[in-house]
Amino acid sequence: MTFATKRMQIGLSASPDRVFKALTESEAVQSWFSEYAEIDLAAKHYDFWGKYTPTVPDRDSGKHPIVECVPGEVLAYRWLVGDHDTQVTFRLHPHQNGTLLTLRHAADNEGTSEKGVGEDFWFLSLENLRRYLDGKPSNARVDFTAPMRGHIQHEIEVDAPSQRVWHVLTNPDELNRWIATNANIHLEKDGVYGLGWTAGDTDYGASKVLDVVPEEKLVLETPPFPPGESPTVMTWELKENNGKTWLTFTHSGFDSDQDVSELHSGWLNFMNWMRSVSEYGADWVAPVPALSEGAIGYPATVFSAQNQLAPELRE
Repeated sequence: MTFATKRMQIGLSASPDRVFKALTESEAVQSWFSEYAEIDLAAKHYDFWGKYTPTVPDRDSGKHPIVECVPGEVLAYRWLVGDHDTQVTFRLHPHQNGTLLTLRHAADNEGTSEKGVGEDFWFLSLENLRRYLDGKPSNARVDFTAPMRGHIQHEIEVDAPSQRVWHVLTNPDELNRWIATNANIHLEKDGVYGLGWTAGDTDYGASKVLDVVPEEKLVLETPPFPPGESPTVMTWELKENNGKTWLTFTHSGFDSDQDVSELHSGWLNFMNWMRSVSEYGADWVAPVPALSEGAIGYPATVFSAQNQLAPELRE
């Protein structure tokens, strides 16, 4: 598998100067991105390392030289990812009383891809950056030292009542904002929970509702894919306390030694997006990646925003 270039953008409510500070001040970067950071713009050092960084680099292997830096406009640094020499470039554009931030992460040459540095890593990072800038918890990060085999469980606190979180989890219009391409929901036992994920003639099917307790629990059985595979079970649990909701997601039914690292990161990202939809309401817009033909697994809003990509993200 080769390293695929990541191209995406996100609208932020903060000014370009403030966004630039969040990208370049060590303490800020530790709040939304990496476990450790030591950034020195004058010395052209953009160093980060620790358990929240793919491959879990130590201090010495977490060195990243800056190759371009214009305060309030652009930051670019080198990142050795596995056997890839790569470059991460952020560009900041004034936009609607805030900033349009674009990200491009590209490798110099093709090679074997290192696990963990995929779209979901950057989706999580950019959403955490947004939340950090808005004074919200920015703690949805993958611990790459943790085992990711056979079972997935994530927990997150949402600053919204369970009624609101349940609506985001089950209303088709809301689902189309953060996970579904064309949601089809029938919330009764043996009903369907369909996300509308299709590619060409392939329909990835809808989950079956195994149990539903409004505003408390939703249990789903995934369709077997590819055909012949055993279905798995996804459980959403909501517990409200003082106007906030503790949200737990569990995905089970895998072989005990099965590598679920990609699903692990993907589900954490969807939970983080679900949290933001619940808290921000209609103001929240998902980060927009540049999609390849036949792409699946993205919300409808991402597909409809492809013509709004900044010029530097277009091929």
